[in-house]
Amino acid sequence: MSSSTSICGRVTVVLLVGLVGCTVHPPGGFEERAAAVQMGKPFENRIEVRQKTPFPANPTSDQLVEYALLSNAELEQHYWEWRSAIEQIPQDATQTTTLNVAAGTSITNGHTSLGSSTLTLSNDPMTDIKWPDKLDAAAKRALENARAAGRRFFKAKYDLRYKVLKAYYDYALNAELIRLEQSNQRLLRTIATVAETRNRAGRSGQRDVLKSSNEADLSGNDIANMRSQLPSQRAAINALLSRSADAPLPVPTKLPASRRVVYRDGDLVEMAAKQNPELIALADEIRGRGEGIRLAELQYVPDFNLSVGTDLMGVTQSLLAQATIPFLRYEALNAAIAQAEAKLRASEAMRRELGNNLTAQVIADITIIRDAGRQLDLFDHTMERFLRKRIDLHIDRLADLHITKPRFWNINAHPNVVGQNQRRNFAIRPKHITDLHAQYFENRIRRRIDPHFANLRFQLSDVCLCLRDALGFGQSQ
Repeated sequence: MSSSTSICGRVTVVLLVGLVGCTVHPPGGFEERAAAVQMGKPFENRIEVRQKTPFPANPTSDQLVEYALLSNAELEQHYWEWRSAIEQIPQDATQTTTLNVAAGTSITNGHTSLGSSTLTLSNDPMTDIKWPDKLDAAAKRALENARAAGRRFFKAKYDLRYKVLKAYYDYALNAELIRLEQSNQRLLRTIATVAETRNRAGRSGQRDVLKSSNEADLSGNDIANMRSQLPSQRAAINALLSRSADAPLPVPTKLPASRRVVYRDGDLVEMAAKQNPELIALADEIRGRGEGIRLAELQYVPDFNLSVGTDLMGVTQSLLAQATIPFLRYEALNAAIAQAEAKLRASEAMRRELGNNLTAQVIADITIIRDAGRQLDLFDHTMERFLRKRIDLHIDRLADLHITKPRFWNINAHPNVVGQNQRRNFAIRPKHITDLHAQYFENRIRRRIDPHFANLRFQLSDVCLCLRDALGFGQSQ
């Protein structure tokens, strides 16, 4: 009796351990959880009690990115989706059944006894005990899905960085164009004043006065239009930073410096294929689909039930095992396997398509970057000298014109136009006029060139950001 009782006790212990402590831990699961906890420290507390990072008075683009990474709501959403996927691992890796305890007794003539009372331990009769390999496959599939969610969290970080920097570059570019147009407007107003003075002196017609005045007014309208865009651009940046739409944000005083690409074209394409977070996430999902096929095939393996019972006197013990044979569900199981294989093929095709598109995008970005760099080099090393020579030639031509036609420059040569006091106030030296025309000539050229190259620098920075995100580069790369 003691031997049978010992055997029953051992079986009971095994049953308890199997039902209560049967959780599979796939390799890499603890590391994935630790990485997620480390990355989620800024989001540990709820937003209502979270200590906010002080916003800099004059933030740089990098400081804006750092602030956004700590406060952006969409990025926090991706983080908690990652954590949710991690918490799915132990759920899929644990038996769904539970321990069931049953006690019974027989009543004879109103009396009971220990010999007629029984105690039974079993799993939940409504839920079978799964074969351990099924838990292993389900746990590994959940782990791969969690890894994919983690990669998409990093992709969301890169996307947020791109959105913040692009919005900031738009903001800075608009401010730079406003400054260029303000410089142009000041010169146009001076020219309008000179044209009006010359008209009073009888050396130009009313048409020149109206034309110069109209150009100054149009320049002011352009400035007003660009200024009207600043509040919406500031609101867009504040939205990414989870700040109030009307929160103050200083206007950049200069365009951010553009970063040149130092890698070879072939290396960039190769790095994109290896480091792009979305490609890596799809690769994780493909491995998860493979585990899904394995899990579908394991459904042919029977599940089982265990039951251990004894009377309270320890005289009689019972051990019951049941197996659930799924032979009536063979069509459904075959369909489940085919479905899992179809999902795997779909994910593989999606990854190939994304890889092809990514390669084309990287090549297009490289082409734009190289061409923009070439044009900027042309402007910095060639165009500047060319413009300076043209301006010098224009100044020489104006000087020659002043020598041959001095009355063209001097209002005092026409005493009948204005009075003596007015002539004294409106007297303009020939050198002043020469410098003014030279400035106008230079500004007229730069008005067409400077915005073009400002936009070119912005385009170069924008494309570099896209390329960095495609390559999965960090902020400092």
